[in-house]
Amino acid sequence: MKTVSLGVENLCVPCHAHCRYCLLSSCGKATGVDYERGKRFAARLAKEVQEKQPDLRFFYYIGYCMDSEHLRDYIEFSREIQSPSAKFLQLNGLKLRDEAGTDEFVSELTEAGIELIDLTFYGLREYHDRFAGRAGDFDFLLRILQAAHRYGLAVHISIPVTKENIAMMDELLTMLETRHSGEISLFLPHGKGRGRLMESQRLTAEDLIGRNERIVEKLSAYRTERVWLANSEREIPTKRTLTLALTPEEIDQLESMSLEEILAYLEDLDDRYYTAFPSCEELAALYGDPSGTRLYRRFRDLHLEWQQRYLAEHDLKVWDMNDESHHFSVRV
Repeated sequence: MKTVSLGVENLCVPCHAHCRYCLLSSCGKATGVDYERGKRFAARLAKEVQEKQPDLRFFYYIGYCMDSEHLRDYIEFSREIQSPSAKFLQLNGLKLRDEAGTDEFVSELTEAGIELIDLTFYGLREYHDRFAGRAGDFDFLLRILQAAHRYGLAVHISIPVTKENIAMMDELLTMLETRHSGEISLFLPHGKGRGRLMESQRLTAEDLIGRNERIVEKLSAYRTERVWLANSEREIPTKRTLTLALTPEEIDQLESMSLEEILAYLEDLDDRYYTAFPSCEELAALYGDPSGTRLYRRFRDLHLEWQQRYLAEHDLKVWDMNDESHHFSVRV
């Protein structure tokens, strides 16, 4: 398995929303390390990557949201190390702002060099606010959208679709399309973080019957479990992206480790995780439904569900490499 990317995340900014199905398992407080300490660590590691392994893609990001007093510095630092946050930010979970405050915030983003933002809508106003765990979140996102248009900032809108909210999609898309001519994507949530609690709400092929054609088209890349199981030409992952999460419990040790030691540490966690499970074919025999109509964007999302079911039934002493609030990997 070839490691092609190394990321460092510092969840040093508490999220102001309280999403019940947060894929990062946000707990309402920071779980990372001091911003400046995290930045120094990332700068050192970025330098080592450039000097020792320039073919390895390196990126750094903070979370759980972007409402940090260090945001301008973070954007400038991202530019220095050529990390994506120099131009792109996901803006859910910010502190609520009125129109003037929203305008000021978006203006500062454009001045700092941000070119694209992502906003996630969970459904219509009442449902969205309930999902986000606070009143006013839906209207706040609309204020951000309006301000972004005023300042020429590109916006990508993401909408997770489940059994619970699919009936809202026609009205929600129509409302958003009257305000936004840019990209609007529908997606099915993956089973990471508290997202695994949504598996019972995963769409099936039957849920799309009779739906507006534009909804079906936006979800056309998804395949049923039956199709994934029957596909003998599934791609076998050969590459991986590793992400190191900075925490108060580990930062002293991590600061003393070289790039090579950090890569070896993460690769060992990743290898131990995947070798602890039976083969994909065996998991499919245990848990796969050859007639299943649940929809998955990638085979790895279905494979993840099988792994989670196996973990629930067996006492495996492995690090969960799908926990995006700590060290994790993505295999492709």
